[in-house]
Amino acid sequence: MTTASGDSHHRPSLLRRHRCLLISLVVIVLLIVLILILYFTLFRFHDPTTELISARVDGVSPSISIPAIRISLNLSLFLQIRVHNPNPASFTHSAGTALLFYNGVQVGDALVEPGRIPSKGSEILSCELTVQADKIAGDLTKLLSDVVAGEVGFDSSTRVPGRVKFLGLFKHHAVALSECHVIIGFPNIKVKSQACTQHTKL
Repeated sequence: MTTASGDSHHRPSLLRRHRCLLISLVVIVLLIVLILILYFTLFRFHDPTTELISARVDGVSPSISIPAIRISLNLSLFLQIRVHNPNPASFTHSAGTALLFYNGVQVGDALVEPGRIPSKGSEILSCELTVQADKIAGDLTKLLSDVVAGEVGFDSSTRVPGRVKFLGLFKHHAVALSECHVIIGFPNIKVKSQACTQHTKL
């Protein structure tokens, strides 16, 4: 009799335990489904965008020595690039790089400071690119021709790697890229025109 009574008390306890486990499992599944719905709708990842908002140049007009044709350059290109984060979570970026090219040859570089762009916010990144004259030594004829024509074209490429983290669970890595073509007028050393394209690598 004691055993039967013990079993009768034990069965409801097991049923309650199984019911609680089942309810907990259903709640967990519903939470996972809810998070996935939010992830693929409200929290869908969007590419950060870049925009060149300012370009200026400092320096002096190049000097030409004869009879051995040598050109001395003292130019620095200052760029300000706006990076916009359209996501509902912050975009944290590590140190980036900015490269300067003349006629396809790298002639300068600079670091872009790391930072954090808030949700739906923007940040202006500044970089100074100084032309390294020794790296143009192999293309003096083209440079001389451009200077005489009154304008020299440079290309810049700015790379900003980072990630967006949703709910502390989902991470998206992205690299925002901005590529610009800047034409500098001579002998007044002014930016005559600038054109940029932007894209993102995931």
